[in-house]
Amino acid sequence: MNAKETPFRKRIIQPLTEKQLLAPQRAGYYETVWPSEHTDLWRSHAVSNVGLLADFAPAKLAVTTANLNLPVWGYTRAKDEVFAIGGSPFMLNIFTQMIKNGGTGDTAETSIDSTLDETTIRAAAEDRKNSVPYLAKIHPLTMQVTQFDMTEGSTINYTGGLLMHENGFVYAVSRSFLYKVDPETMQAVASAPLPLVGESDEENYWTTYNGLQVVASGELVIKGFDFLNSTSVNGWLLLVDPDSLQIDVKQSEALSSARLTIQQAPDGSATLYQVNATQSLRFKITDAGFVLEDDWTRTYRTQGDGTTQASSPLLFGKVGQVVFADNTAPGATTPINLYVQPVDVEALPASLEGINAFDNSAAGFNFFMVAGDPFERQTLVYYDPINNLLGAHTVLTDGTLERLWERNGVYKVSASPAIVPDRDLLYIDNYQNGTDSLVVLRLSTGEELAAVPLDATLPTIGTIFLGMNEDVYILSSEAGSDKGLISRIFAR
Repeated sequence: MNAKETPFRKRIIQPLTEKQLLAPQRAGYYETVWPSEHTDLWRSHAVSNVGLLADFAPAKLAVTTANLNLPVWGYTRAKDEVFAIGGSPFMLNIFTQMIKNGGTGDTAETSIDSTLDETTIRAAAEDRKNSVPYLAKIHPLTMQVTQFDMTEGSTINYTGGLLMHENGFVYAVSRSFLYKVDPETMQAVASAPLPLVGESDEENYWTTYNGLQVVASGELVIKGFDFLNSTSVNGWLLLVDPDSLQIDVKQSEALSSARLTIQQAPDGSATLYQVNATQSLRFKITDAGFVLEDDWTRTYRTQGDGTTQASSPLLFGKVGQVVFADNTAPGATTPINLYVQPVDVEALPASLEGINAFDNSAAGFNFFMVAGDPFERQTLVYYDPINNLLGAHTVLTDGTLERLWERNGVYKVSASPAIVPDRDLLYIDNYQNGTDSLVVLRLSTGEELAAVPLDATLPTIGTIFLGMNEDVYILSSEAGSDKGLISRIFAR
């Protein structure tokens, strides 16, 4: 059945519907397991009652695959529809090689001790310049692929994102273009250019749109920034009509690579959380635009302190905290730190103080953001792929983190994890001896339950996500080649 146009509700602030009140972290999404990069507005990576059964038999696990070029983000829609976005090589090979070499490579491109300088970034922009970004639909049972190439735009080919909208359409951002795609025909019914950042052609080229979210009214929230100079060139926050793709609000703000986290309130008002190069920010989303809450803003780092910019925040809505990690980019000379920031302004400390994410003082970084269960266990999961560290914390109501468990030197995790709290399962990958594997752990203890070898031969800048047919998926970017994979793992 084709996606249908639905009337757009122009006012953003409307009370949530009864259905939205039950799951405000999914307001605006299509009703499916994994409608956005990290499954919900809170960016939790967590979903209930899907994937492998809690008592699955490891010996019965099987793998089927399909080839995709540089897949990064995965999504579900219907039971016979899985989606992925890929074809954007910029920076992927640099991250992959650093993870593979553990930060001990001989060149600037593979050394954790080297700064990711402008020369390296410019060289990465030329890598496989003609690669075409795409969105792909995969049938889970046959692994047949239907692909829509996103050929418009001429800015840097950095991985964008998709969104499974409640109106039935799939929305995508790539190379400073927004697409509205009918999932049945896999053709765009509309597309529109997004505003470029900066004033010169040089600045325009580095425009990067990697934030795509939605509010309860259905309006799209989109973020673009200058990849090369985000500290000196402002980016854009946009509110976009999902029917016409008209930009209703275009606002200049100091933005960076971290993607968008949104909190919906029962009265329909929405709050946007974003971490830029040095500060943690919060905006009220209104009809007139994004209102920065200065009294909530906190600085988490200063330029030149040995850290690099932070990842996207994860909202722990029940305990009223956002959590994020620093060192999401290469060049860090410090260990990864975790930061907790109360939602309540009255509970905010004067300054944010990070804690070491692991019982290890080695310098590290991680492309992906923190994962967690903000619903049942208030558990936070994070990893350091450079130093082979993986651990979990409990997020307490007083804003502190309590270590739950840690695995030091056991797993080289490179994929973005997925969590099923009610089945006490955590899905990661583990790259060892030239082969990547999907690994299933007990979320509460870190105990390994199963390991399934994949055809992938490199660490991945790709995601793990849960399916709707008692299955789990992992995207293997295989950066530096055209042999990327989507693998489906299920019990025979």
